[in-house]
Amino acid sequence: MTTRRRGRLDGETRTKRTAPIDWAPSELLVIETAAAARGQSPVTFIAQAALAVASGRYRLTEGRGAAGFTPEQVTLIRQVLDEQTRVRRLLASTAGSLNQLAAASNSGVSPTTRALHAALTYLRTQLTRHQHVTNRIADLIAPR
Repeated sequence: MTTRRRGRLDGETRTKRTAPIDWAPSELLVIETAAAARGQSPVTFIAQAALAVASGRYRLTEGRGAAGFTPEQVTLIRQVLDEQTRVRRLLASTAGSLNQLAAASNSGVSPTTRALHAALTYLRTQLTRHQHVTNRIADLIAPR
């Protein structure tokens, strides 16, 4: 039995659409960067990559693989993507905490200044981490 949709990247919502595929922002960044490096549109890149995989032409070999990355680079990219997924989870929990503070405030229970300050400081920290990881991904895929 085949599944109709591919699994989500650790719960990340898809906000971008390329042909019939919904992409999470981090997924689309990888696709767009790889396509731009080859002078292709994302749709053309996806179609060619899918056909190469389906026809058995895509396989990693010694040195650089079919995607132009060494196995070590692929491993590093995957590690950074895993880190980004962890940071996105922390951002989601931060948003939940801020919503709880807002709900308390709307019900007449004012959160303390300390609680608000701590929540905003944590949010800023996680946003900075997310930006750092996103920049690392871009640098790994298409170094400046």
